[in-house]
Amino acid sequence: MQLLERFCREHDILLIFDEVQANFGRTGQLFAFTHYGIEPDIVVLGKGLGNGVAVSAAVGRADLYANMNYGEGSDTWSGNPLSSAAVLATLDEFEATNVVEQGRKLAEVIEAALVRLSKLPAVAHVRGEGTVWGIECAALGTGTAADTANACVKACYLGDDQGRAIHLLGPLAGKVIRVSPPLTMPLAEAKDYLDAMYEIFAQVGKDLS
Repeated sequence: MQLLERFCREHDILLIFDEVQANFGRTGQLFAFTHYGIEPDIVVLGKGLGNGVAVSAAVGRADLYANMNYGEGSDTWSGNPLSSAAVLATLDEFEATNVVEQGRKLAEVIEAALVRLSKLPAVAHVRGEGTVWGIECAALGTGTAADTANACVKACYLGDDQGRAIHLLGPLAGKVIRVSPPLTMPLAEAKDYLDAMYEIFAQVGKDLS
C-alpha cells in the first residue's frame, strides 16, 4: 500500500480507495486505510455508512472537489432525504457509543473461532481481517470444494437446532463462505453461533469424507 501511494504521488495520479465494505469499523478502524499509515485522495464509502440503508459517498480532498462545477458530482438520487437521514443517524451512533471498540472485541472472538475451524477436514483456509472473514472449503471424498461449501451452508440452514441462528451468505467464488456479523453482536452470542458452526462443519466433513 505504501509503494502504491508513493507511485501515485511520484506520477501525479489520484489514489482512490474503495472502502464500500471495509469502512466504518469493519477492519478495527473507522477506515481501513488508516492501518497502513497512508492517505488516499478519494475514499468511496457505502454499506456501513447507512447501516442497512442503501447509501454511498465519495469523500476526498477539498482542492479536488473545488475543481468541480455545480452539479458535476450529482446523480438522480444525490442527497435524497432518507439516505441522508440514515447517514446522520449512523454517524451519531458511532460518536455516542463504542461501536468500533465493540467490533474489535468481536473480531478477536471470530478470529479465535475460525482458527479453530481451520483444523477441520472441510476447511482449507480461513482469511480475513476485523469482522470480515472468508472460510475456504476443501474438496472431500469425490466432491469439489464448492460441494463442501454448499453442504456446510445447507447444514447451517436446514440442520437441527445447532444451526438455527447462523446466517451465511452462501459460497462466494464457489468455495468461500463469508462470515461478517453486525459489529454490535454480543460476544457471548457470537461465540455460541461459532461453536455451533464448528460442530456443523465437523459433521459435514465426516459425512462427505
